[in-house]
Amino acid sequence: MPDSKHILQRWHPLGRLGLFSFVYCVSTVLGMRLNAPNEHFSTLWPPSGVLLAALLLSRFRDWPALLLAAVLLKPFVSFPGHMPHLGGFLLSTGSALETLAGAFLLRRYAGFRPSLERVRDVLLLVGLGALVSTLLGTIPGVTLMALQGEIPWEHWSHEWRVYWVGDVMGVLLVAPALLSWSTRGLAGWSRARQVELALLLGALVAAVDLVFHVGPHTASVYHPVSYLAFPFILWAALRFEVRGTSAAMVALTAVTLQHTLAGNGPFAAGPPGSSSTERLVFLQSFLAAVGVTGLLLAAALDERRRAQDRATLLNRELRQSLHALATAQQELVHRERMAALGELSASVAHEVRNPLGVIANSVAALSRMVGPRHGTSWELLGVMGEEVARLDHLINGLLDFARPQVPRLLPQPLGPVVDGALEAASRTQPHTTRVRVTRDMEPALPDAPLDAQLLHLALSNLFTNALQAMPQGGTLHIGLGQVPARGGVPQAHVSITDSGPGIPPEVMARLFEPFYTTKASGTGLGLAIVRRIVEAHHGSVEVHSTPGQGTTFIVLLPLAEASRSAA
Repeated sequence: MPDSKHILQRWHPLGRLGLFSFVYCVSTVLGMRLNAPNEHFSTLWPPSGVLLAALLLSRFRDWPALLLAAVLLKPFVSFPGHMPHLGGFLLSTGSALETLAGAFLLRRYAGFRPSLERVRDVLLLVGLGALVSTLLGTIPGVTLMALQGEIPWEHWSHEWRVYWVGDVMGVLLVAPALLSWSTRGLAGWSRARQVELALLLGALVAAVDLVFHVGPHTASVYHPVSYLAFPFILWAALRFEVRGTSAAMVALTAVTLQHTLAGNGPFAAGPPGSSSTERLVFLQSFLAAVGVTGLLLAAALDERRRAQDRATLLNRELRQSLHALATAQQELVHRERMAALGELSASVAHEVRNPLGVIANSVAALSRMVGPRHGTSWELLGVMGEEVARLDHLINGLLDFARPQVPRLLPQPLGPVVDGALEAASRTQPHTTRVRVTRDMEPALPDAPLDAQLLHLALSNLFTNALQAMPQGGTLHIGLGQVPARGGVPQAHVSITDSGPGIPPEVMARLFEPFYTTKASGTGLGLAIVRRIVEAHHGSVEVHSTPGQGTTFIVLLPLAEASRSAA
């Protein structure tokens, strides 16, 4: 089947028929001009390649109109000023039917692609389109002319060979250029690549023209052009695939034919007694060998290039799939680890809390019995009470981590929750008076859907960490406002910035990991609980820290308007 996206299929059917008629008439005139004197057939008949390319590029329903136009136009254009006779229409009908047979075989049974991107397509065009199908018209055509007495029967084989070579060369030189450029054009070529192609064609024409002017003018088996043309054809095949190779072959054919017909160059200096037609046949044989070799090389390179592109694409997709699989595996391991930690934390907290309550009550009773007058005993009981309180705090954290509560999201102002969390954290830190607090809070911020108790716990942890990072005092900056929407959802922005020593990069990588802490008395659960609470509010937590310059925690929460609009 033909490529479905070439430019001609977007034209109106009458426009395509008119374009074909014009090109077919021009190619017929050109073929007649290439006809040697006193010869019945041309050694290069471009209309055969034009009609085959038109049939391969068009739909089946357009074929009758194209064939009828070819049958009617050829006799009138071939003999201008004369009324065609029946034999002329029979010859044009035979040429059209041979091209129809080749196009039908290529389209219906061979799986031919007009873009000629595969070696298989080039071989099919050469075999079925050029060598086999042309036999169906040349044999009846030459026989008809012999029956009419226009050629003697003893010259039948010679005339048949000239007729057949002309049709074959028309297909080999014209059809690839029309097919490849109609289906792909300049697609995939940069401006520099287009300039390079123009330079290639110009250099090829100049070099071949020079060789034909200074080449041998006597019979010789060594033809310099046969060696000079190959580097340019290889250049075209390596850099420009079939499109560039077919364009280079058209340029080479035009120059060599012009000089050979004018009597210049190595192919014009044939053996003694040879006719101009025989010399042109030798030239066409050379052009056919160069053209087929170049097209096969270009198709093979194009096929290899596309295979490499497919392999690269598959490798990229495989890497993406492996990355997604590794990410999913890490997430699964993380969730399983969190579930196991949760179960273990709940079990430990349950088993330890009751004995710890007994110890706390016993310490409190002993403290009342001993009193401050027993100095050492009183101090030891105080240490025991502090350690019991620390263990109780650890168990409460384990319980919060093991059994996270589902927040009850109710639209309410965010500012009072932030102020309450700061006040609660300040009460637990003895050096709060040495910290200067600055605020940049938007007063008209819309309500946000939140659970005040849980968010208070999360923000309190963040404020506590910020205050603990500045034991010698510093500046704590609090920001509250609205940021541009993410994914169409407006966001509330809470930022907590301290002027502490910052967080090292190796710690940043494990900052939200449960039970990881750099504090001597820490549990490593505070930030894990913070992230869990914020994500339960459909928000996110971000951290920005520069060692020696402080740390900023940013909490992003969706606003109530976004929640209602989404609902």
